[in-house]
Amino acid sequence: MRWNPYIDLRCEVSPTSRAKCKACDVEIERGGFRIKAINVLGQEQLMHLDCAATKAPDIAARKLKDKAPDWPAQALKDLERFTDKDVEPAPRSFQRTPILDLSYDKRDMNSECVFCGLEAPGGKPGVGYNHAVRAFSVDGERRMHAVCVIQLAPGLCARVVAEASERWPEEVRELFKQALPPGVVPTPRSPWRDTGGIPSLEVAPSGRAACRYTKEKLAKGELRISRQQVFGMRRSPVYFSVEAYVRSDDFHPRMLELMVLKSPPEVTREQIEALVAKLPPPYPEDDDVTPLGERILTLFDAKPRAEPEPQVNENLTENSVDIPTGFFFNA
Repeated sequence: MRWNPYIDLRCEVSPTSRAKCKACDVEIERGGFRIKAINVLGQEQLMHLDCAATKAPDIAARKLKDKAPDWPAQALKDLERFTDKDVEPAPRSFQRTPILDLSYDKRDMNSECVFCGLEAPGGKPGVGYNHAVRAFSVDGERRMHAVCVIQLAPGLCARVVAEASERWPEEVRELFKQALPPGVVPTPRSPWRDTGGIPSLEVAPSGRAACRYTKEKLAKGELRISRQQVFGMRRSPVYFSVEAYVRSDDFHPRMLELMVLKSPPEVTREQIEALVAKLPPPYPEDDDVTPLGERILTLFDAKPRAEPEPQVNENLTENSVDIPTGFFFNA
């Protein structure tokens, strides 16, 4: 199983010839197709179409299988020439990134709402359309109407109401308050968003650390997730329960695959099997690919293992020289 860190490939026509391909370091010609490859950390890399198909063949196979509507027909035709027919498509859920945070967009600009396609702000009269909201996800930010965000992220809208921040216009907060269905609980601020870099799986050496989600202690010997916090002058790790992470809004299957692939030698297969048992139910749209649990176990089994240290032959005698005191100098 060949693993890659990318969660999506986006196609566009290159407006200039200044950009270089991240894979081959050759300029991307103006007017040709170029690919924005988004990795699991949300970083964007520009590539030639054929280089992207080589770097992320499973995502390319998914685009072809679903006849991606956001790709030009000619680009899909070219992509087919560079994609191996035997590659299993990536799960559709790998391209799905939930909305993780909201902010009010004060910028004096107009663009399309990614939900309804109308101009934002604008498109229709009323408070819900006269304001634009920035919605953040793993793969970047999106611009939406206030009424559209309520449908996609009601818990985050409830948090805006509960916090009553002056950064949001009062009429938008009032709109959220009136339009939200009863019983919507405000989404808590995620501690995962205050961390950075590649997280890692590790075995807890003690029971002193607590999960940043649940605030409960992580037992000694328990499998936990470690990541660096990004605030402050001193970088120090923070820890998360695996069970809490996989059931949070921050969970992304590709990120978990990366953690398993880079797990240290002390992590056992039995612990990975226990991790798989804690995964949420499979996504309905992923019924045409290998389940995530099987993919994770396959990756763990395919991991390169450290070479064992050579054994010392106990039958060999040790060469030692006993130098008398004062032989080279006067003691």
